[in-house]
Parts: sequence; structure tokens; C-alpha cells
Amino acid sequence: MLQKALLLIFSFFVLLSVFSLILSAPLLIAYIKSESMSPTLNKNDLVFINIFDRNFEVGDIVVFNSNGDWICHRIVKKTAEGYITKGDRNIATDQFSGKETVGDDKIIGKILSFNGDPVNIPLGSGVEILEDLFAKNKLLLFFILALGGLLMLGKGEKKRKGKRYIRIKTTTLFIISSLLLITVFSLANVIAFEKKEINYGTTSAGGLREDWVFPGESFSRQVEFENGGSYPYYYRISTNSLNLKFENSGFILYPGEKKILEVQVFAPEDTSIHTEKIFVAKYIPLLPTELIEALDLHPYLPILAMDLEISLILLAIYYLGNFEGEIIKIRKRWRT
Repeated sequence: MLQKALLLIFSFFVLLSVFSLILSAPLLIAYIKSESMSPTLNKNDLVFINIFDRNFEVGDIVVFNSNGDWICHRIVKKTAEGYITKGDRNIATDQFSGKETVGDDKIIGKILSFNGDPVNIPLGSGVEILEDLFAKNKLLLFFILALGGLLMLGKGEKKRKGKRYIRIKTTTLFIISSLLLITVFSLANVIAFEKKEINYGTTSAGGLREDWVFPGESFSRQVEFENGGSYPYYYRISTNSLNLKFENSGFILYPGEKKILEVQVFAPEDTSIHTEKIFVAKYIPLLPTELIEALDLHPYLPILAMDLEISLILLAIYYLGNFEGEIIKIRKRWRT
């Protein structure tokens, strides 16, 4: 009973990690990546996110998205436009440094607290090493999970003539292989997503440096895209910034090809340092580009549509191949 409970808990956290990796978003659990909230929360602390309580108040520590980055800071003020946030260690608020006010739709949840103190578990620097490992080798995680799934199938072992066998149904093997294929395909798209930045400063000394412009000035920047992969990608370019404008938001690049995109920048009237972000979604074009554009309500919708397409093909292969009922028997060569 205890073994099943531990397996269930482990599976739950593995699934959370997998979906967090795919969606590039914290789900229920996260860890702190900087010292901006110390001493309340320190770097590499594990925290728990309450995604169900949507009643945000001043003093709550929340996790929110700011131009593609996930930030864990405290709400210090509520305004008509949204929330003003600040790290406990920071001198100024996030909005003073140029970030937009935080709306309810940008907040994924608040940090779970007990008697006013956030619940946190110090993990140490080892978590950074693990994240770096899986960030560079994301497929490794899924191969490990697939291997673990195959090993768990060994519960159906039987002894015959002193030898032990692993009996695996071809249906089970086909399902695991199909899920692994769809997962790898999804990751091949998701891990290719990237962000481009245009940095400049608005100042009365515009023109003295290349990245200094006058407040309210309009200028253009060239942004380069290169397909360094092994297969073609359909590039879908978007931005949340009202200060950027570009004509061609979708194009296909084959392996080794490059493209220069001309971006028009409309500098704000204030004097400050600005970072404009361009989100680049890249899709293996299994669907017509017109359909990918039609599904552009969310960057992951085209991937889900292509996953469905692959699933239907695999389902047809399964029924045409008549795998049901067949069993693969693997003899163990070692003794236990």
C-alpha cells in the first residue's frame, strides 16, 4: 500500500514537471531563481502555488508572467490598471523599472502561506544543475520516463523452468511508443520557441550612441532569423508591445536558411531604458501554413492540432496492423 502511494505521489510530481517543461510555465510547484525576494524567499527555494484562490490582495506573493518571464514578487499596491509588484529585496517596484502593471490574467497563482509565512523548502544549488541538464537535454527526461514505464511492466513476470520472463502486450508497447513519439514531436516544436529583444534608450541625447534615440522617435531595426536545425520550420512572429510593427509575421525557413526581418520601432515619449520583446514560435509544418495562422490564438494550439493529426495516423496504423492480443516475451538473462 505504501509503495503504491509513493508511486502515485512520484507520478504526480513527474507529470507536473513534464507539463511545466512543455508549457514553459510553473504548475503548482516552482523554485525561486533569484535573490529578489530574500530573506522571505531565497534562491533555490521550492514553493507551492495556489492556483485556485483568485482573490489577490496587497501583501500577497504571486507568480506572474511579464513579457514571457515568470516572476515571483509581492503585490504592494492595487490600481485601476492592475497590480504594482516588488521583490522584498528590491529598492524599486517592477513598474518603476519599466514593466507593465500586472493584470489578473497574467497571474498564475499566489504562493501558499501558513500563518502569513510562505511555505518553502530549501533545495540548494543542485536544482540549478538539474535544470541546466534537462534544459540542454530535454528529451533525456522523456527517455528516462519511457524506460521507467517499460521497467514497471515487469510486474507481469512469470517463472518458467527456473527462468524469469517479462511479458509485454504489443498494445501496451504501441501505446507507450506512440506517446513517446508525440511527446518528442511536441518538444521538437516547443524547445525551438525563442525570444528576440530590441534594446534602446530614450533620451535627449539621442543619436550620441547607436542605441540612444529621442523620445517619440520612430526608427527601424533588423532582426535576423536562422534555421540551424535539421528540418524546416514555419516561423510565426508576434509581440505584445505596442511600440513594434513588422509586415511579414509568418515564413518558412529550411535548414541552413536565414532571413532578415525589418522591424519598425516607435519609441515612447518618456526617457528610460526599453526592452521590446519579439516572440518566435517555430512549427514543423505538418499542417498548411494557413491553418497554423488560423490557430494562432495561442502558440501551442497548432502543436496540439498536429499532435491530433499524428494520433489519428497512429490509430489507423494500429487497427490496420491488428496488434491487439499479441504478446512479446522477453527472457531475463540475469538471476534475482
